[in-house]
Amino acid sequence: MAETLGKRWRLLLYIARLRYPRYPAYYFPVFVLLQGLKKLRSDLKLRLLDFYLQPIPNVLFEQLQSDQLVASEHTLFVSPTVFREYVVEREINWINLVLKVAKCSEQVEPTPHDKSLVSIILNKQDVSLLCQVAPHADVPLNALWVKENLVENLNERYTRHTGERYWARLQRITEGQHLPAIVAKANIFLYQTPYDLSSDMVDFILGRYFETPRLLYRNHTYQVPLTERFLGNTFYTKHFAVLVHMRSLWFKCLNLDSTAGAFEMSGIAQKSLTTLQQTTTYNNFLLPERFDGPNMRPSCPFGLRKYFHSLRSSLQAYLKMENNGLVRNGIYPVFMLRGERGIGKMAVLRSVASALGIPIYYADCSEIMTSISSQTETKLSTAFNKAKVCEPLIICLENFEVFGVDNEGHEDQRITGSFQAELMTLFGRQYSHPVVVVAVANQKESNTPKLTSLFLEVIQLHAPTTAERLELLRWISLGHRYRLPVAQLQKIAEQSQGFTLADLELLYGNALEAWRRSQDTGRVGLNHFLASLDHMQSTFSDSLGAPKVPKVLWSEIGGLAKLKSEIQNSIGLPLRHKHLMGKNMRRSGILLYGPPGTGKTLIAKAVATECNLSFLSVQGPELLNMYVGQSEQNVREVFARARTASPCVLFLDELDSLAPNRGVSGDSGGVMDRVVSQMLSEMDGISKDPGQQIFILAATNRPDLIDPALLRPGRFDKLLYVGPSCTVEDKESVLRAVTGRFRLAETLTLRKIAESLKQDMTGADMYSICSNAWLSAVRRTVKEAIAGDSIDEGLNADQVIVTEDDFKESVKKFIPSISPADMAYFNQLKGNFSA
Repeated sequence: MAETLGKRWRLLLYIARLRYPRYPAYYFPVFVLLQGLKKLRSDLKLRLLDFYLQPIPNVLFEQLQSDQLVASEHTLFVSPTVFREYVVEREINWINLVLKVAKCSEQVEPTPHDKSLVSIILNKQDVSLLCQVAPHADVPLNALWVKENLVENLNERYTRHTGERYWARLQRITEGQHLPAIVAKANIFLYQTPYDLSSDMVDFILGRYFETPRLLYRNHTYQVPLTERFLGNTFYTKHFAVLVHMRSLWFKCLNLDSTAGAFEMSGIAQKSLTTLQQTTTYNNFLLPERFDGPNMRPSCPFGLRKYFHSLRSSLQAYLKMENNGLVRNGIYPVFMLRGERGIGKMAVLRSVASALGIPIYYADCSEIMTSISSQTETKLSTAFNKAKVCEPLIICLENFEVFGVDNEGHEDQRITGSFQAELMTLFGRQYSHPVVVVAVANQKESNTPKLTSLFLEVIQLHAPTTAERLELLRWISLGHRYRLPVAQLQKIAEQSQGFTLADLELLYGNALEAWRRSQDTGRVGLNHFLASLDHMQSTFSDSLGAPKVPKVLWSEIGGLAKLKSEIQNSIGLPLRHKHLMGKNMRRSGILLYGPPGTGKTLIAKAVATECNLSFLSVQGPELLNMYVGQSEQNVREVFARARTASPCVLFLDELDSLAPNRGVSGDSGGVMDRVVSQMLSEMDGISKDPGQQIFILAATNRPDLIDPALLRPGRFDKLLYVGPSCTVEDKESVLRAVTGRFRLAETLTLRKIAESLKQDMTGADMYSICSNAWLSAVRRTVKEAIAGDSIDEGLNADQVIVTEDDFKESVKKFIPSISPADMAYFNQLKGNFSA
């Protein structure tokens, strides 16, 4: 024996010398020994490693296990290293999952006399499950990816709190252990649904589900996805009215019988080999779902979490219906979500319902409301009677703003009374599970106050702030493969004032589509998003009143240095140092007055651009309307739009036409007096709300015609005179700003042009001079091209060179826009209104 061993050792050393002649012969055996010890150490470490269960979205799980022979909700996805260690043969991919289950994560250590066998069994039990195992490259070494439903089934079975992490170990299949066999009969409970499913539909759905062999465990709840891909296009289209609202069908496995009639804890059910018996329907909470679609992101958008917690905390008081004091005392679970279209009301409701495991029945109020009141009452009663069929249940009344309103827009008293009576009938019954009514309205304010008073709580969803828009963009980006860094998302959030959740989702989709069309080799960038943002803002600005940030820089405005500094201190300082400003110590408005053409509107646009604020420009006469009350309504809508787009600059041009002196306007209906009063109340409301960053700029040529109540401190408390350019430096600065895109002759100096302008001139006057000089240069360039027969070769703007002679010719033809008499009048106004 020793001689044979010696021969083998010498043979090994000889082979090592041939294979690695540069090294001593004994290096190779030592190396093999060390590698073997390293592998043994790694295997022992993996065998003793505790794994944690990481739930993944149900949709993602179905995609990952689509290639498995047996489709099972009990499949574990592990790292390839763990898979190679525990699975000997790839075809037999079964493993024992040993869970360390405790009744409560905060177990108190038992006292010595309490260490009985019963307490040990109940509190520190290890549960073994037979599961399939599959490799996946993205799984961490000590993690097990499992379906979210499996974790919720374990929580329900072992009364664990949501969010507690499960720890487990893996064990190989032993030689005497039986693998799951095909069962002869399976008894199931179908969870009750509020939608009408015929027996043929149920048979088809379950038949399609069990076409693939499925591993079932007793007392576990399973989910059948009702998607078009799963059910087929023909069946889904035929029953679209029902399936569009039902995302899944749930059932619970009650009993499993083998071919020999023995009792089984688990088994494989297959359509052609297993008899599926539906015992009865079942009313209970569904398994909670906390992920959205196939992405590892929460079902509730990040920027809407406060509304999610508000609605969920309200519903949790009604989860236990047995001896519920609120319902017995007439405090019914009737809630309303109200806000603009696309702001995320349905996303909040669906996420709350998924987290609580309560199905939703959708009833559209535009279909319930008819011209005949009796038909409306019948349809409303039918919607509320769904609670007799299914509980727990959330009855969602969509488009509630059209409910209870007649053709003239007034509240229908009969429908309101019928709604109240139906609520009394609905909650007069005895339920074992909660039934909740949630109305979703797409208006900020209710036009049916009596109907609104029937709701226990009205949750108002406001337009998202910049921080909330950033959170919404982060949530949306989690649903896409291509994502932007947070710093770039911050820039998009700052420039998308007034955008809701639906608008931001459309923006993200448009940016990705623009990137695909451009066929860029690089990744999607900020430029694609900004281009889509500009397109959306220009498209929506007229029809929807979406505010837009103009592109006017301070460098494009010549002169007015003192005025720029004053405005930046009034508006830029509160924005940069918000925490230093007192809660109510803030400016309400700035009034710019002066001769026409001095750049008042341009200054307002530059303020919005430099401070990165939304800009709403309103011409005074366009708010006036011939109908009684409509002018005041237009004023309210303008200020409401400004609140939505906060932080925002609201620019009121031609203020003297919108807010003249009350009592002297001479209109028979007193419209202007009411408009001024409405404007005063709106400005007072803005100044009292420190959370709204709305800066009001107004421009007028005649401040003496404005109602004095607007000019008091707290409203337009700072009046700034915007006058013509008087000094040579100011004129040169304006000329430099206007001619920034011109190609000037090398011998031309703007200083000479400014010195040649002797009188005071407004910015519009100097713009006119520069424009005429440009046209003179264009005519001269065209004449030279014709004389030289080069006109056919084409001309472009770069070939136009403006010379000093062009400016001199333009100055000769110039006619001032303001006469000396007008200037004397404006100087008098300056003395009256300036501090």
